[in-house]
Parts: sequence; C-alpha cells; structure tokens
Amino acid sequence: MPSVVEVTQPAPFGAKLKQKLAQTQEKASRDFRSDVVTVPTEDMMSAIVDASVGDDIYDEDGDRCVKALEQRLIELTGMEAALWTVSGTQGNQICLRTHLTQPPHSVLLDHRAHVHCWESGALPVISQASTTTVKPKNGVHLTLEDIKPGIIADGNIHFPPTRVVSLENTLFGTILPLAHAQEISQYVRSLPQPEGQKPIAMHLDAARLFDGVIGEGVDIKAYAACFDSMSICLAKGIGAPIGSVILGKRAFIERAKWFRKMLGGGTRQPGMMAAAALSALEYTLPRFPLVHKMTKDAAKQLEAVGYKFTLPVQTNMIILDLEGAGIPSAAFVEYCAREKVAVFPMARLVFHHQTSETGVKNLITALTKLMEDKKNGVALEDKKTSGGYS
Repeated sequence: MPSVVEVTQPAPFGAKLKQKLAQTQEKASRDFRSDVVTVPTEDMMSAIVDASVGDDIYDEDGDRCVKALEQRLIELTGMEAALWTVSGTQGNQICLRTHLTQPPHSVLLDHRAHVHCWESGALPVISQASTTTVKPKNGVHLTLEDIKPGIIADGNIHFPPTRVVSLENTLFGTILPLAHAQEISQYVRSLPQPEGQKPIAMHLDAARLFDGVIGEGVDIKAYAACFDSMSICLAKGIGAPIGSVILGKRAFIERAKWFRKMLGGGTRQPGMMAAAALSALEYTLPRFPLVHKMTKDAAKQLEAVGYKFTLPVQTNMIILDLEGAGIPSAAFVEYCAREKVAVFPMARLVFHHQTSETGVKNLITALTKLMEDKKNGVALEDKKTSGGYS
C-alpha cells in the first residue's frame, strides 16, 4: 500500500501573512478618506480562523458567533433584541421598511442624513416613503425646535403623515447631544395618533454612535432608550471587515428578518465576520478617546496655519472649508498625495484607530504647504474632481 504523506499546513500567521497585514495597516495609517479604511488586526484574523461556521438561516439556533455578537450589542445598548445585517445601508433600510407598513407615509430627517443622501435613493424605492428634510437652525444638529414644524399630522389627504423621525449620531463627526435626543423623543412619542394607528417611530442611524456617546461622555443605554430602532455599523470606526447590527423590540426584530431576507441579507457562514466584529469591538472601543484627541490636536494645528472648518470638530472628523479659503479641491488632493496621504476631494478628514502619528504629520505638512502656496499666490491645480463617500 502507498504510504500516507503528511502535509504540514502553514501556520495561520506565518511571516507572509504578518507582512501583508503590516503593509495594509501602514497604508491605512495615512488614509483619511473614511474610518472604513481600517484593516483587520491579528486578533481579528485569529477570531475569523477560530469562528463558528454555522448557517445563520438554516440552523434552527442560528450561528454561534453571530448570536454572541448580537448579544454583546444588546448588553451594551440595553435594547431588547438584535439582528446581524450585511451593511449599514441595509440595516437602516430594513429598520425603516419595518416601521413603514402602508403608504402614504413620510420620514422626517436632517437634510444631510445618510438614509436620505447616501443610500442610493433606497428609502422611496424600498419603503415608498416621502421625506421631510429639515435644516438645523444651529447649523450643526437637529433640536426639538427644528422637529416640531416638520411633523405632518394625520388627517389631511394632501400630505403623507409622518410615521418615522430618523436621527443620526454622529453626523459628519458632530454630536447630536443626549439631551436633545431625549427632548425630541419625548415630544414625538407623546403626539396623539388616530385610533388604530401606531405611534410615530424613532429611528437612529447609529453608524457612529460610539463616537457620539464616547465623545459626549454619556451613557449609551440612555441614548438608545430614545429610539425604537437603531442600526450600528461595525465597519465604521469599530474596524470590523463587514457588517452592522440593528436593534429594537423583539417583535420588531422578528418582523425585520423578513425584510432582511428580501434585501439579500440571508448570508451563509456569517460567523467569521461576526467573530471579527466582536473582536474589533473589544479592541477599538477603549481607543476612541485617543482617536478623538488626535483629531482635535490636528485641527488646532490646521487652524494655526489658517484653515477654518464648516463644522465643529467634536469626534473623529475635520471638515475643512476649502471654498472659504479659495483652495480648489483638486489641489487639496494633489498636495496630500505628494505626502502619500489619501483624502477625498470633499475635504473631510476622518481619523480612526489605525491613524498613525506619522500619517498625521504628513497630513499637516501637506496642508501647511498648500496654505502657504495659496497665500503666496502660487497657481493651484483646479480641475473637476469626484469621490467622497460616507
């Protein structure tokens, strides 16, 4: 009989993989386009290797790692039930569709809201909903004063009544304070409704909620209590490779499962991604204050050389006012590229847990040179640019 040849499998973290991780992390360390550009740590990769590989749809009890991730978000937020989804967009749209049962109906939201501006028109397509967009009078975040006039009451057949108020924290890095979220929630939930009509729902696009509550220093459970549903993105800031978790009452989540299936969210062996997300949560949450400090320190340096911002720097984002400075977006991208720094022409700088001191130093060097050249009358490249996403 032929002898049995033993094949030695390469170690999960051999030199080649470690080198690959180091190279990708170095690239992420100088990438300011978004906080989704982070790459897995070794712990996240280990979690993927060790993850369960159950079928979250066919298996009666679901996948072990997915359940563990959902339970961890339940514990952190105090919400009743949770559901894994593929993306933040999918999570938001599942929540809104679950709330919006029958047109005519409308959603009241900030005019810059992700669910309105950055999700490819999904809301009117999937939920057949109109939107009432509101501009905050303070220029930063919505308040009850902004919300009240926008609510469309039931009864006038010319207008689709408000069925959901959708808020977002953070929005372009700015915080919607807990006190304002509570005021809005209390008012909306107290509005009388016709007999048989359920109350107006409160939804939170919570993609960067951890930035918001950590930046403000408030209790996440108190924040979550303001809402009937939330969609927390695990790839933004937290650093998971993929996925979001939606949260709400148990009956709401059970109904949401139908819409997740409709939107292609019935995944196979999602335990690997859930395990990575759970590892990411434990790794990155303690690092958020450091990221915020790094962002604010960089903002001070940029302000010192002449830059101004369109929004206050409160968490992990700096929104430069290039138009006010007379700097073309093409020149902004070009000068940063000279220092091997990646940015979007929209002039939003996003910091994350893999942003390095060297990356920040190169960014400051690039933008200082750009401002100096602008002041000295150097001709700056001015051509059409594109790109800039959430």
